[in-house]
Amino acid sequence: MPPFDQEFFGGKDRLELEARSLFGLLSQLESLAPGFSDLADVRAAFAVDGVVQPDWSTSLEGVQEVIVLQRVAGG
Repeated sequence: MPPFDQEFFGGKDRLELEARSLFGLLSQLESLAPGFSDLADVRAAFAVDGVVQPDWSTSLEGVQEVIVLQRVAGG
């Protein structure tokens, strides 16, 4: 799988966005890259200020950084 920045965001590895929650951020990312949200539930994890947050209703108030990570599976 190509990295998200290559697959969805034209090679941009940083975006300046504002959102109240991870749901809001996902909505903005979907606007920039249609189809991203369809795959995000399965292929993405969100780290909020360095902590992976499984709850997408997590508030982003006062947050400095959100990193979109590709989930890794293995066995």
